[in-house]
Amino acid sequence: MLDFFVQNPFFVNILIVLSSLYILFKAADLLVFGIADYAKKLGLSDYLIGLVIVAMAASMPEIIASLMGLEYKQSGVLFGAIIGSNMVHVALALGVLALIGKKVNVECKILDKSLFPMWIMLMLPFLLISDGQLTRPDGVVLVGIFSLYILILWKQEGTFGKIKKKVLLEKLWRDIFIFVGCLAALLLAGRWLVFGAVNLSKLFNLSPYFISLTIIGVGTTIPDFAIELRALLRKHQAVGVGDILGSLAIELVLYFGVLAIFHPLTIEIGSVLNAGIFLMFCTTLMLYFIKKKFVTWKDGLVLTGIYLVFILIEWFKSA
Repeated sequence: MLDFFVQNPFFVNILIVLSSLYILFKAADLLVFGIADYAKKLGLSDYLIGLVIVAMAASMPEIIASLMGLEYKQSGVLFGAIIGSNMVHVALALGVLALIGKKVNVECKILDKSLFPMWIMLMLPFLLISDGQLTRPDGVVLVGIFSLYILILWKQEGTFGKIKKKVLLEKLWRDIFIFVGCLAALLLAGRWLVFGAVNLSKLFNLSPYFISLTIIGVGTTIPDFAIELRALLRKHQAVGVGDILGSLAIELVLYFGVLAIFHPLTIEIGSVLNAGIFLMFCTTLMLYFIKKKFVTWKDGLVLTGIYLVFILIEWFKSA
């Protein structure tokens, strides 16, 4: 058996990637529902829970995978994991949900008056990296904009939620222990996921960027898709829509902002230009659907088609 694995590195690395994705999924699942449960006890609305609480916890797998890419000095993994996962959010996942639900309500009342500022915030990272660098001042700008976004959401939360002044959080030590354990599992699984993905890219003579864009991008988004599907089936679309938008804001604005402050980045514009254009277009399209308040199965077909075209273009570029 040992000889088989030694002689077949493909199966070894596939096993590493699949095992890492499973651990990431289970750890993120525990994080998401533990944090969301406390948010409910505090009286927060579905909108804020989805936009911030659930999105932040569910974004941990792709953020961890991206950070491991930085540790391995693989900038392609760093950007591929984030861009790939967000393309899944705004194109593939939303498209599949629309195909399943036929006509999905994507109204997000907490953003009714701030969709345009939201669009500007999500486009800002692309503007800042257009010179091929993400500097410390850029990072400060991104973190500042994200903080303003949270402040606006919190101010509007008073309209939609009923925040409780006193909440008895029983057995808090147990939940802290679970949280730390889940975080440790995410870190270890993220490290092995990147290790396996980089090895697979070498075996197939593909760039680590393409592997992270696809395998890591889709794999790490499984927890988010599960949340969005559950929200749809349970008629809590606000959580699902909030999770998609919140993940975009956290990963593109907050994560890149904090990363740039501590580790300024140099970007090869040519390698991420196509993905950046697709992501900007799909993000704009999603905000249009939110303004329209629903996504039909025809819209879902278009979104799924866009994602497939995106992957085909990236594959031809990488081959």
